[in-house]
Amino acid sequence: MSLIVGQIVGGHYEVTARLGGGGFGETYLSQDLHLPDRPIRVIKRLSPQIQEAKVLQLSRRLFETEAQVLYRLGTHPQIPQLFAHFEELSEFYLVQEYIDGKDLSHELVRSKIWEQFTVADLLQNLLTVLSFVHQNNVIHRDIKPENIIRRRDGQLFLIDFGIVKQIVTPTAILNGQSDAIYTVGIGTPGYMPSEQAHGEPKFASDIYAIGMIGIQALTGISPNHLNKDDNLEILWRESAPKIYPEFADILSRMVQFNFRQRYRSTDEAYKAIKEFVNRYPKSQFNHSLPTIMANNGISQSENQITNQQNEHFRDLRFDQKQGLTKSGIRKYLQPWHLGLGMITLGAIAITAMILMFGYSPKSINSIKPDEAQESTELPESSPKSISNSINPSNSFPALVKEFSINGSKDAIYGVTISPDSKILAGASSEKIIELWDLQTDKKIRTLKGHTGRVYDVQFSPDGKRLVSASDDRKVIVWEVATGRILNTLEGHQERVYTAIFSPDGKAIASSSADRTIRLWNAETGKPINTIIERSWVYDVSFTPDGKILASGSKDGAIRLWNVETGKVIKTFVENGSAVRSLVYSNDSKLIASAMEDNTVRLWDGKTGQLKDVLTGHTSEVHTIAFSNDGQLLASGSADKTVRIWALKNKRSPQVLSEYERGVTSVEFSNDQKLLISGSLDGKVKIWKLAN
Repeated sequence: MSLIVGQIVGGHYEVTARLGGGGFGETYLSQDLHLPDRPIRVIKRLSPQIQEAKVLQLSRRLFETEAQVLYRLGTHPQIPQLFAHFEELSEFYLVQEYIDGKDLSHELVRSKIWEQFTVADLLQNLLTVLSFVHQNNVIHRDIKPENIIRRRDGQLFLIDFGIVKQIVTPTAILNGQSDAIYTVGIGTPGYMPSEQAHGEPKFASDIYAIGMIGIQALTGISPNHLNKDDNLEILWRESAPKIYPEFADILSRMVQFNFRQRYRSTDEAYKAIKEFVNRYPKSQFNHSLPTIMANNGISQSENQITNQQNEHFRDLRFDQKQGLTKSGIRKYLQPWHLGLGMITLGAIAITAMILMFGYSPKSINSIKPDEAQESTELPESSPKSISNSINPSNSFPALVKEFSINGSKDAIYGVTISPDSKILAGASSEKIIELWDLQTDKKIRTLKGHTGRVYDVQFSPDGKRLVSASDDRKVIVWEVATGRILNTLEGHQERVYTAIFSPDGKAIASSSADRTIRLWNAETGKPINTIIERSWVYDVSFTPDGKILASGSKDGAIRLWNVETGKVIKTFVENGSAVRSLVYSNDSKLIASAMEDNTVRLWDGKTGQLKDVLTGHTSEVHTIAFSNDGQLLASGSADKTVRIWALKNKRSPQVLSEYERGVTSVEFSNDQKLLISGSLDGKVKIWKLAN
């Protein structure tokens, strides 16, 4: 007989609703009457199918043993915690943490195709949890979208560690297999490999299930509707033609029919995916990377086609590095490659004419799209001073210093200068931050603590702390004087794009690809609030009084949020071109946004009215900064230039073109004497501004 609403079990768990049930048990919502706030709990009731004394005794012993396993598993932050287990009237009960969210089946809808790097992030997230499960000698055995819950704040949870089958039908113990490893769940067709269907699950069986979820996300096709070849291998690649071959190879290995041919462990699979992601950073996946156009005069739709074609070129270059024969390369060639080659040659010819006959402080070294991942220069081991003769005019900024982070080996994603203009910090693709003394030109120290690319850095208002954001999903607060980690802020479920201090230094705001903005106590590192957005949030900016936070997202939305309540105050625009960066002016009157459509836009900081659109960049604008007095605006772009806009006199912008690759970060010093910039060529440049 089912439990009824209002019934109390375990002495203090009051049933509030029935969630579901099947042949092995039922699940209910309840509230714990022993605690003041009466927290919501999930109750699983397990009813043994055989009530014989011997079987019941075996079930009881297994229940106690497996409950201890569930207590251990519940210590992981992405597995529901087990609060209690007990027996009543020969029925077994588990009381678990309630996860407020929806399972992944709501996101994996039919015909909806995910972007491949989003899928890679999902698989890495799940493999991290599964690694912990396997370390506890547990095979989940029923990994499927319905058993993965995304909590409202974006956190993923692996659920259904019910001990249903072993408790209800303890055949393993009856057959003398009490020393067997623990296995939970019963399996679901489509996500369950052959060996598991035959009653012999392996750790690799769980890897198979996660691989099938990845294939479902990439194809929009349910696993049950995918065909198999004569060797019983899944036929899926033709349904996902746009993904990189390397990623397809990883997924195909995860779902091999023979479990011995799959990855030997979750860690091995995770490492393979991580290497793929690091090899192919994408602009739509990372707001700091450039998109290089083949021809500035083509339409937006043609731009998208060109970007897709560049992906094929990058695949070819990688295959050549692996030693493919000419016949192996030809299979990637398409008829449109000849046409694209002619377009590219034409663009190069036009660019050469502009550089020969047009005015430029210094010639720009062009970089082909398929060379964007390589550095062709020897690294600089120390900063070098640049003669002012490069820019003879006193009205034009002079390049006075150039720093190389990690010897120019790494792409620079974020740069910042201390409030007293004495220290420079640069964040790199190699998981490090370097601090440099601008007076002595010597490196102070290297900060190590992140396990992924560091996207953003910012000094606190007093210059004593530094905050950084990374694709390892962490925000770290550092002590500048010692390099010591003060706090590690964890909670984001995807890469963190931005982390900034509030103007009073008491709070930190971070934005992420998990569609959230999080506010943290800068002193304790404890979360204050989580703001849910509709798309990846690339950047955030406080008003000078710290009461309002502006956000810019991948879907083009710009919103103002009340910092205290977390409620939206105003939406400037719902959707459009992606907003890569945005910033308030010091008087709060203007918000500037760097757009993926190659423009810089100026908005009224209160009304949200669009005041001006600044054009001139020929590729995505990735970064933007106001000078303290609000008269100058600097923008950095994937077109390998920085533009300095004079907002009051409306004169033509000054164009700084000393870059070999896209510019990712710009910032004015507080005294407005310097402009610093970082770029994907691994260099930080310091410009002295004209009086």
